[in-house]
Amino acid sequence: MIKFIFIRHGLTLDNESMKLSGFIDSELSDKGKKQAKQTSIRLKDEKIDFIYSSPLKRAIDTAKEISQINNVDINILDELKEMNFGDFEGLTFKDIESNYKEEYERLKNKSFEYNFPNGENMIGFHGRISNKIDDIIKEQDDKTVLIVSHAGVIRACLSHLITKDHTYHWNFKIDNCSITIVEVVDNFSVIHNLNNTEHLR
Repeated sequence: MIKFIFIRHGLTLDNESMKLSGFIDSELSDKGKKQAKQTSIRLKDEKIDFIYSSPLKRAIDTAKEISQINNVDINILDELKEMNFGDFEGLTFKDIESNYKEEYERLKNKSFEYNFPNGENMIGFHGRISNKIDDIIKEQDDKTVLIVSHAGVIRACLSHLITKDHTYHWNFKIDNCSITIVEVVDNFSVIHNLNNTEHLR
């Protein structure tokens, strides 16, 4: 069995502005820094064997809080980056709708197959995440693995672990610094906790 603890990074300035931030290295807001500390306190008695983090600063800064209180090193994995929104990084959906009308219509109509200009599409993104999660399962059997990453990444992980199908991506709500716990036994996944934010109240 492998136990996954998924943590979304704390609230960022871009999150507050509703901007698309995939590969952008956005900073935690003051509220996000507080959330990271609250999350680390919530996890202080949790047995954690490995911590993996996205290389983006908002994830690393969140992971550091947990790493320090649990005394576990952070392993950086490039594959755990958020989706690459390409030319639309730093824009809101309203910006895209107003300034890139044709692209906005393609985005709405093509959905999972839509490729952000100079970025990724959802299908390729899911492949990137799914392959890495499968690697971790093979490498860390019988361990507790904490992953600090992004909403899209965690949705992709859940879609893959539970359904093996990217089309369920939007069925999972993942808030900043939420805790989601999944156990995998013989390739069968069970959700024990989903988008838990009680520790942030």
